[in-house]
Amino acid sequence: MSEIKASQAEQPTISAPAMAADEWHELLPIEKKLIFYSLGLGIVLLVVFIIAFGVFK
Repeated sequence: MSEIKASQAEQPTISAPAMAADEWHELLPIEKKLIFYSLGLGIVLLVVFIIAFGVFK
């Protein structure tokens, strides 16, 4: 039981304003580029597969 109390005492406490400030941050340019490429590739492959397999014929 004393081990549980000791581990709880070691946990740092973070105030609500500090958590709100760290909750949202801008994406890096490389992250934006990776998201764009991933979505673009997914849409292109979707169109290619629809055409290749003739889903709507």
